[in-house]
Parts: sequence; structure tokens; C-alpha cells
Amino acid sequence: MGTAIRLGNRPASTAKGSRPVYRPLKTNPILTKAEVDAAIAKNKTIFPERGAMAGNKGPISTYLAGKVLTLRYDNGMAIEYRFDDVQRLRWRREGDGAWREERYESWESAPGVIMFGHLLSGAPDHDAFSIVVDFDEALVTLLHATMGTPYIANEAAVKTVFGVVEMQNLTPPPRYRRHQFTDELVGRAMSWNYSPGLTSMHLYATPHSLSWIIFLENGAGGMEWSGPASYVKIRDELYLAYWLEEACNGTLGTILVNLRTMRNCGVDYAAGPNGLRLTAVGAHARHAGRFNVTKYFV
Repeated sequence: MGTAIRLGNRPASTAKGSRPVYRPLKTNPILTKAEVDAAIAKNKTIFPERGAMAGNKGPISTYLAGKVLTLRYDNGMAIEYRFDDVQRLRWRREGDGAWREERYESWESAPGVIMFGHLLSGAPDHDAFSIVVDFDEALVTLLHATMGTPYIANEAAVKTVFGVVEMQNLTPPPRYRRHQFTDELVGRAMSWNYSPGLTSMHLYATPHSLSWIIFLENGAGGMEWSGPASYVKIRDELYLAYWLEEACNGTLGTILVNLRTMRNCGVDYAAGPNGLRLTAVGAHARHAGRFNVTKYFV
């Protein structure tokens, strides 16, 4: 969940038994493409030092600093990278002459597995990348985010793309080896604590959707929404997932879930009247139950 807990300017009722409810289209106005472009031109928030979704995030990784590599994707796209330091990179599409510089953040969720994210400056659809690289296997999975759908201009869209890592002293894997979509998370419920006072329970409801329940200050589950999702297995007990707050506030959340450490890391991507936001996600988790629903998706 991203901005979904915002209730607008109306205070929540304090009457006995009352609880806040989602009214997304009242608190998140629908914008035109021109309005989105104008708002983003005025303001971009790219990995600020603090964020509500990252109060419990892990340390920024130094793993990528100084590395030069190419991420070659199965859809034909190849991106060359130079990681100048722990938060500054340059990228270009293979064959281009000019490099573009971006601010990024990265986290090492498991030994040799790095998740990082960045904006693609100048892209007409305000593209952003959330990327997981397994350097032990030379495999990469990209969640390619864009802003705008046929329905709402300030609603994110996303595509999952698999590929390989090309780097000196790294042997590329054979074509048949890639990260894979999985249903191993389906039926699990986990509560994620992002920061003090901000906890959301995820119910990985189906192979293509996710529900989230926002806990209130008194610990009760108060607000719930569901949206499209996807799950990719990176390693045993390590999964890349996204959820899209469709017909809600347009936010795309991407997280790398580690069931051994019970932590996640990731990127929150959204746009609206206040511009574009690309911020870190980080939380620790507890198991909240499991439901045998996979039998319905055979």
C-alpha cells in the first residue's frame, strides 16, 4: 500500500464503532495526460531520505558501486549501466551514444541478490525501473513501470520482463534459465510494518491479485482494497512481487520478499497533482495465516 491511507481533509469519525473507509476518487482526483505531465514537470521526489513506507528499510547497499554491466532482456531491450557510487548511476540503451544520470537506491536482500530502482529521465510516459539482479546466476527481472492507462492518466501500469546480466568475469546463463512466475505465495497472509503506526496486511489472494488491509491506530483492520499483482520466484523463499492500486490512487508497489529474514525492500511509484514520487519501501513482517486457495487455480 502507498498513499491509500490518506483520507483527505476530512477527519475520521470518532463515533463508537466507526472506522475510515476508502473513497479513492474523492481523495485522488483523476487527471488528464496534460495535467500529469505539467505536475511532474514541476516536481519529482526521487528517493528522499525519509518516507512513510521506508521507516523500517534496510541499509542502502554498496554492492553496485563501481560496477559496469549490461542488462539484456528477452524483449530485445538492452541497458548499459555505470554505477558511479552508491546512489548515482548512468545508463543508456545499447547503441546510444549519450549517457543519462539518475539517482538510485539499492538493497542486498540475500547474498548476491540486489534490488535497485531508478527513473528514466526524459521518457514520455515517465518510465521507472524496479530491477532484481541475481549475480550468482547472472539473471535479472525487471518491473517496467509507466504512468497512464487507457482509463486514468495518473494510474501506473507495469510489465514484467526477464533477462540476463552481462559483466566481465560473469558467465551468462543458457537461454532456458530465467526467473519464473510462481504461485508459491498464493494463499499466504503477511503483515508488513513499514514504520511506527503504518502496518498493512497483504493477502496474496490469487496468482494475479493481492489484497491489502490497513491497520488502524487501535490495531484493528480498517481499510481494504484489492488490485492486480504478480509474483516471480528469484530463489527459494525469495520472491519479487508487485501490486497495483488500480481504480484507487494509481500507485505501483514493487517489493522483494525474503521469507527467511521476514523483510522486504522495494520501490513505490506514483504520480498526481503534487508530481511524481519514486520512493523506497522497507518493512519487516509476521505471518498472518495461510489459506488453501491454490486448488481453485489448477
